[in-house]
Formats: sequence, structure tokens, C-alpha cells
Amino acid sequence: MNGSGDDIRRLAADVELYLRQQAGRGRDWVIDEGRLPVAAAGIPATANAAAPSSDPVAGAAPAAAAAPAPEPVAESAPVAPPAADHGTERAAEAKAAREEAFGRECDRFVAGAMEQIARFRPIEKESDLFSAPEAAPVPMDRAEKARRLEALAAEVAVCEGCKLHETRRKTVSGEGDPDADLVFVGEAPGRDEDLQGVPFVGKAGHLLDDILKAIHLTRDEIYICNILKCRPPNNRDPEADEVAACSPFLARQFEILQPKLICCLGRHAAMTLLDTRASLRSMRESLHFHQGVPVMATFHPAALLRNQQWKRPVWDDVRKLRALYDALRAENNPCAG
Repeated sequence: MNGSGDDIRRLAADVELYLRQQAGRGRDWVIDEGRLPVAAAGIPATANAAAPSSDPVAGAAPAAAAAPAPEPVAESAPVAPPAADHGTERAAEAKAAREEAFGRECDRFVAGAMEQIARFRPIEKESDLFSAPEAAPVPMDRAEKARRLEALAAEVAVCEGCKLHETRRKTVSGEGDPDADLVFVGEAPGRDEDLQGVPFVGKAGHLLDDILKAIHLTRDEIYICNILKCRPPNNRDPEADEVAACSPFLARQFEILQPKLICCLGRHAAMTLLDTRASLRSMRESLHFHQGVPVMATFHPAALLRNQQWKRPVWDDVRKLRALYDALRAENNPCAG
């Protein structure tokens, strides 16, 4: 190659800069183990000595001892920034639009639900000589509710009202805050619940805990129970005689708890509590009532373990549940917060 040593060094520096720009654009094939392959073409080692390591933890490769630093190249072209990921931007915009639309939908749901609840409540009259007033729930403090729930659980533990007592290990009455405003009702205990005597444990229980955490609730703030208090063999669906035997226990739990809102987890819980054969998908879309208490329904956590596509609908359901729960609590305690 003709030319002075300075010309060769400038050419080597230009080649090195070009190769680094290509590497910066993701074209790593131009670099061999972090060293530029220019010396093999007869170019002095000075052009190859300053190549940095690709590992941010490792230090830079040492320079040759006798080689002077290469001269800077004038008016070198800047490395182009990485191209924008338009797919990621579009995904973020779509998510933001969906959340905005859901926020409006949630507000409409809560407003409509509060109107329904107001219409459902009995109208107080100044006097009505032809009808006896409805009996109001007996007010109880937390300690009294806890005592009554404990006594009820003792009754459940020795119940032989249906055939399930022959196969159960432990009864599962309920768990949580005896003064809770929000009650979750499932279908029946599973294997883990039958072994421990506690509702919603195992994988489905852990998922329910995650769902509660996502809407800023814990088990200590709510109450959890099931339609059946004993496990059906092999987790089969509850049968009519079993539901009939256990329903009085659930009714007494509601009488003690006096909840402001109930959430049914799963089709069987919703069908039993609401006395309907409607699909769970249709029940999820509306507010319902049980003995004057507003009821919402969503998928059971165990169903989500088998059907991942239902997690998004449940996320929307529980956010609406939380919004209505907050509205009901604010109505009953307008000075709170």
C-alpha cells in the first residue's frame, strides 16, 4: 500500500470508526471477540489496540505498549440512534386507551349500581297501620359477631345433614374479619381446604390472595366462605341435597356478618345464591341482590389456573367490585377520609 504512515493510521482510524458504528447498530458480525480484524490486512496494530470489551463488567482491552494513540478523525459522522420501536409505542397507546375506556365504564357501572341499590332499599313511611314494619338486623359489635361465628363453626363441625360428612376430613366454615363489609363466596372446599379446614388455600387460594392484593385488600379485611362446608368427592359439582343441607349455615353467616357487598366466585356459587340458571358470563355483566344485599359475580380462581384468557375479565370485575365497595363505604361513612 502506498502512502505515508500518517495516512495509513488515519485510514485505519476511519475503518475502525466505521466498524464501531456498524456494531453500534447491532451488526456484531464485524467484530471478532471484541477486537477489530485490521492488523491481518497489514495495518499497524495501533488501529486495533483500543477496542473496548463488549462486557460492561470487564475492563477495556490493554493497548500495545509501543503504539501511539491514533489521531482523531475530523468531521466523523455521528452514530445514528436506534430506531424507535413503533410496535411497543402502539401497544402502550392501545393499553392507555383501553384503561381510559375502562375508567369510564367503571364509573358508569358504579353510578348505575348505586341507583339500583337506592331503589331496592325499602321506602321508609311515616305511618302504615296496615303492615307491620320489617325487622331490622340486630346490631352487633365485632366481638359478638366473632362469638356467633365461632359457635356456628362448631355446629358445622359435627353436621351430618348430608352424605358428605362420610368422606370429609375437616369442615370448612369460613375465615376473615367478622365485621367485614365485603364477603366472598365460593362453591365448596377442595382437597387442600379439606385437609386444613381453611377456605381458599393451595394454588387457587394463593391466586385469590394475589387478586385481593391487586385491589389493595387482604384476607384480614374481608370474609371468605363457601356454599358447601364439606368437600365433595373428587371435587365434583355440589348436588341439590348437599346445597339444601348447607344453605341454612350460609344464611346464618350472612345474618351475623351483615355485609354490604357479596362477590360470588364461580358459576355454582352465583347460581345457588341468586337462584338462577343464567350463565356466569351474563351474571358478570349486572348487579344482583340476595336478601337485599348487592351481589357481583366473577370467575373462580381455580378456573383461572386452567383458563389464562379469563384473567383480564376478572381483573376488570374486581376493579369494579373495589370501586363499588368504596362507594358503599363512603355512603355509610361520609366523613371518612
